[in-house]
Amino acid sequence: MVWKQYFILFKFICKILKKNAMKNNKIIKKTIGLFLLVNTFFGCVKDQDFSTPIVDCVEPEITATSTIQQVKDMYTFGGATVIDTDVIIEGYVVSSDKSGNIYKTLSIQDKPENPTSAIKISIDETNMYTKYDVGRKIYVKLKGLAVGYSFGSVQIGQAVGGELARISAFEVKNHLFRSCEVAEIIPKKVAISDLNETMLEMLIEIENVQFKTTDLGLPYANVEDTETVNRVLENFNSNCNLVDEVIIRNSGFSKFKNQLLPEGKGSVVAVFGNFYDDFQLYLRDTDDVKFTEERCDYSNALTPTITLLEVRYLYEGTMVEFGVSNNYVVEGYVVSSDEDGNFKEKLVIQDAIENPTVGIQILIENDAIFQNYNVGDKVFVKLDKLYMTKNDGILTVGFPNGNKTSKIDASEISRFIYNSGENFKIIPTDILISEVLNANYENTLVSILNVQLVENELGKSFAFFTGDDDGTRTIETCGETTKVSVFTNGDATFSNELFPEGHGKITGVLSGDLELRSIEDVQFTSDFEACPIIIPKIMITEVADPKNDVSARFVELYNAGDSDINLTGWKLNKYANGATIVSSSPVELSGIVIPSGGFVIISNTGYATIFNDSPDIESTYISGNGDDVYELVDNTGITIDIFGVIGEDGNGTNWEYEDGRAIRNLAILEPNTIFTVSEWTIYSATSNSLITNPNSPQNAPVDFNPRIR
Repeated sequence: MVWKQYFILFKFICKILKKNAMKNNKIIKKTIGLFLLVNTFFGCVKDQDFSTPIVDCVEPEITATSTIQQVKDMYTFGGATVIDTDVIIEGYVVSSDKSGNIYKTLSIQDKPENPTSAIKISIDETNMYTKYDVGRKIYVKLKGLAVGYSFGSVQIGQAVGGELARISAFEVKNHLFRSCEVAEIIPKKVAISDLNETMLEMLIEIENVQFKTTDLGLPYANVEDTETVNRVLENFNSNCNLVDEVIIRNSGFSKFKNQLLPEGKGSVVAVFGNFYDDFQLYLRDTDDVKFTEERCDYSNALTPTITLLEVRYLYEGTMVEFGVSNNYVVEGYVVSSDEDGNFKEKLVIQDAIENPTVGIQILIENDAIFQNYNVGDKVFVKLDKLYMTKNDGILTVGFPNGNKTSKIDASEISRFIYNSGENFKIIPTDILISEVLNANYENTLVSILNVQLVENELGKSFAFFTGDDDGTRTIETCGETTKVSVFTNGDATFSNELFPEGHGKITGVLSGDLELRSIEDVQFTSDFEACPIIIPKIMITEVADPKNDVSARFVELYNAGDSDINLTGWKLNKYANGATIVSSSPVELSGIVIPSGGFVIISNTGYATIFNDSPDIESTYISGNGDDVYELVDNTGITIDIFGVIGEDGNGTNWEYEDGRAIRNLAILEPNTIFTVSEWTIYSATSNSLITNPNSPQNAPVDFNPRIR
């Protein structure tokens, strides 16, 4: 094609010569000079792409003395290892910084195809692609350089202060030498599940991948800043089942950062890297992303391997670690929404759209969860690498944080929670207030029927009329002793609104308290009803510390009222040795209904044998040795009765019961939120003149009378 351009240009110049034929020779000379210049230019190129002219290459007279792997094996942990011998390696360049996504590093591998080892070279230089193009064979003289550990991988650089640093731009020419050989690099095809440390810095290709659905519509990196961003690639099998995923790390300085992620499915070629234990891919350019197929649908992508109910049963009182290779995938339906400000940084899912058997809450670092997970969305949760325990009595999934779980980092959410794209109408379960403490309703969407605000809270807001403090309101059903707290986040759009004063039903998620999604969840369509006051008369009537058997210690509760009382949600707290905070894991009384005039025995493990009586609850928590406080609280956390003084060690006090017991006097027929020693008769083996019966050790079973008043 060049000769045609040459001919057209020649005709043009001839016209100029003809036009200026009558003018001075100076113009003619300039025109001829222009012609010769153009002729020279066109003669230097082979085609219209104006490629760089071929320059003769002289192969450096260098021979490799070691392999890349041998050099990597030189490294010993503890700092940069300086190489002081004539070690030379060779390798083929697989990285490129042309697009700006790879910065001041050069990745080489030992073979153009099927490599066995690769390594990263850290160099304080940019635009290296102009000298070390992809496929270029290079030699690296390592004498004077160092091998070290940086961000989880072995690299080549310079030792500075015992640590690995970049090779100075002024030193590069003394260590890196270009070969004339430029080979075609054939990416190593590999599955995500097969990625391992031996492949770091190799050029790899992963097939059947697509960007995560929640990433679609986003650019490769942030448009408004230069921060590096993680995007997630998901790997599927031939049946469109999701099998694995890996991070693509995109620089905020890359030339393609503003481009939107492609929406199809296909293959990706990239340099394989890591950040400590997390594997990552680094694109050289978006040409390495070849998505030519239709995406896989999440509804087929993930297959649940465990039910939510089975997940709940995994919890046996201590934190559950789901592991890394169990492939736990659970399916659920979203019932929470933070659109109006409640459910801050937590997502609640249940196992069915109607009549669920179980639900669970997941903590995530996101202040607009509803944008990705709406009420009714079917989601899949990959539980591997997550943890589960009870936070404030509620089963919760997230990252570990001491003996609790905490939020999944914002950048990690998409690795664990997948939105199927399907949405269903969630039917709340209609229940009565007497059922709210049933464990089967925990973390599920319910509508509590026939309720209203308690009378002394009428005229109050959901939280507070001003400010942004969190708040709770209490609802009740006339004739029932159980009450429910309704929680409202101070940032909720309705937190300063008046709580409705009528009577009807209220819908929300039961997680200890009832948490609403919006103000529309309160449907009070009838007038307020004045309720008769019911005060539970559950008393602590005996605290036992038998001298002859510490395992037979027990606490006795008695119902002095006229109504049966459901103790679900109630707890027996212990304050040991003068403590002001409750000892861990108080005794939960859920599931126990204590009839009028009835007893509940909460004992240590030896009670049943020595007293020939089965306790209602058996727990080593009952270990009071004469100086510990016991406190009975209801399902709202209000103190109902107490024995002992919180913050006071009982030794030497007027309530010491060491090797003895404390009996509630028969004349006392109501609980007391303030400990009053005159209500008790106390026995102890100690010589304590402050108590009723000092020097009076009590032995089981003869000196005790459980379940008798």
